[in-house]
Amino acid sequence: MDPDYSNRSGYDPAFIAGVQLPLPQPSGTLAAQIVPLLADDAARGDGELKYEHFSIKLLKPRRMAAFTATNIDGARYLEVDRGSGHVNTAEGDAWFRDPRVPAGAVLEQDFYGAWSNYFDRGHLTRRSDPSWGSPEEAERANADTFHFTNCSPQHFRFNQSAVYWQGLERYVLENGVLASSAKGRLCVFQGPVFNDQVDLWADEVQIPSSFFKIVAWKGKQGLRAVALVADQSALLSESRHSLGAPQALPSVDVNHWRVAVTEVERMTGLDFGKLVREADTIAGGQQPQVGEARQRITSFDQIRL
Repeated sequence: MDPDYSNRSGYDPAFIAGVQLPLPQPSGTLAAQIVPLLADDAARGDGELKYEHFSIKLLKPRRMAAFTATNIDGARYLEVDRGSGHVNTAEGDAWFRDPRVPAGAVLEQDFYGAWSNYFDRGHLTRRSDPSWGSPEEAERANADTFHFTNCSPQHFRFNQSAVYWQGLERYVLENGVLASSAKGRLCVFQGPVFNDQVDLWADEVQIPSSFFKIVAWKGKQGLRAVALVADQSALLSESRHSLGAPQALPSVDVNHWRVAVTEVERMTGLDFGKLVREADTIAGGQQPQVGEARQRITSFDQIRL
């Protein structure tokens, strides 16, 4: 991991040609909870942590990210080995603390170690998403995703069953972006969703019952956006270690919901901006709506671009 953070430009709001997609804006109440940085630089006031091709803002009461914002250039992806951090080589995890963040402002290994029977250290910005550009940039981006600031408690079966949340970027790239003239570029916003009515607690940590993801890109018909929520609440009672005789556990998967961008804004207190709201394919009437503009997703074909 490159410890010289001065060379990180972070998320670029002008990444998609012809549009400006700024970082999500926290509401007044939420804005007061954003963790300020220790570094004495221009970003200190608003708490933006800049990494290679992505940015993060942290929530002080939650000790997790409010959101991450990532630029993806699908035409310039490079495969980076998870273990060594080098292009085209195998697997292993080492996580880092960010010295720009006050001590105790984010969950670190002491929490994940104590609760490893339930939770994995789950990426928000996926390891592969910012890994594009030159080999040096891709390797730096890969390592940057292994900061605890980009980590969230995800049930150990989340990665196995959150197939649509995990694969949405690739699906949009292959079916909505690379197939158009947009040169494979898209912006992704994601983060935890907290709900005081249903969330569980681990020690003094509120565990998000779900996670959101919004992908924005320029297709043949202009700017488009898709929002998903992946709900892990049905998994949270299952421990990795069982006591006594083995018992058959019911098959439980993450529920995925195709939702309106405005629904994500209501759930999180984040403002994604007029352009993203107007680009939402739900808002454009291109997606069947159920209840509060929700549809349960059971195949990628249901995510209409």
